[in-house]
Amino acid sequence: MNDDGILSRAAEVVGRFSSCRVLVVGDIMLDEYVFGTVRRISPEAPVPVVAVTRETKVPGGAANVAFNLRGLGAGVEMAGLLGDDAGGRFVARMLKGKRVGTEAVVVDAERPTTVKTRVIANSQQVVRVDRERKASPSRKASDALLRKVLAALAGVDGVVFSDYLKGALTEELVREVTAAANRKGIFVAVDPKRSDFSFYRGCTVVTPNKGEAEAALGGRELATDLDVWEAGKDLLRAGRSKAVLITRGEEGMTLVERGRGACFHVPAFARQVFDVTGAGDTVIGTLAACLAVGATMREAAVLANLAASVVVGEVGTAPITSEKLLRAVEQHNIEREVRRVAAGGGAPHSRTNDTPWGTPAVGRTGGKVRPV
Repeated sequence: MNDDGILSRAAEVVGRFSSCRVLVVGDIMLDEYVFGTVRRISPEAPVPVVAVTRETKVPGGAANVAFNLRGLGAGVEMAGLLGDDAGGRFVARMLKGKRVGTEAVVVDAERPTTVKTRVIANSQQVVRVDRERKASPSRKASDALLRKVLAALAGVDGVVFSDYLKGALTEELVREVTAAANRKGIFVAVDPKRSDFSFYRGCTVVTPNKGEAEAALGGRELATDLDVWEAGKDLLRAGRSKAVLITRGEEGMTLVERGRGACFHVPAFARQVFDVTGAGDTVIGTLAACLAVGATMREAAVLANLAASVVVGEVGTAPITSEKLLRAVEQHNIEREVRRVAAGGGAPHSRTNDTPWGTPAVGRTGGKVRPV
């Protein structure tokens, strides 16, 4: 499908987001931001002195995925663990304030809420401070979470696993929930952090970044498009999934689907990157919303890539919204028309068949590839 076709389809897809509901399961966190300016170096150590100008707190991790989905207009059920502390209560209030369902959130008095504090000066992150406990949750908490997640499946169109390796996603939970979702006929999308993709066996789509993909393949370098294509096929086999979407930063994203004879590459759209915090949450959230309303995997990948280009241009954890996404779609279309006219293609018009957003590709080697 060319970019005009995807543009027309994008408005239709985004317009249906309000009709779907997605269950987000994973590691709920609190993101704190301390903003300030730097004018001198500390006399105590060679570090900058940050003069604080303002502070803010927002839900992070899996909760940020939920916020991205709500920003797009989708209904959301949140499932995970929170501590019985001020941070946990703040996150719970924020979720309820955004009308995110919290019936599947378990309060575990034995574990503190994970808090990440980022100090940002002059639009650059200076340091991050993490307060967390990575040990596995108690059996009581894990069992309670599994029961609540399985119960929540009845009213949703898809599931997202948001894995930050903080303990919410146990092997049993992933296995049981994936099997139940497959029986129900709904997708399971995964934002992974583990290097063993068999942990997510049977999920529909997994969205590692390039570094995570390399780690999952034993440190194998993905230097070329063909390397990424071969890596995607290996990861498909490891996780027995239907698709792998590898995010590649300034190189865009590459989608590898089971049974297709070529991968699908989407170029990066970002022009200026201020902060990549939360970009992966935006990708998985947008991808899930698209799949939940019937978009194809390729259409979902294009819109997820465009959504990520929006949030990396903002400082801090900044969820996508349907309005921002549609503005980005329109802006891309305008710029494409301007480039076409500058290249001698004639006056701008609404229907073209030129440069596609996403391109079937196997790398630049021209070599044969095998379907997965």
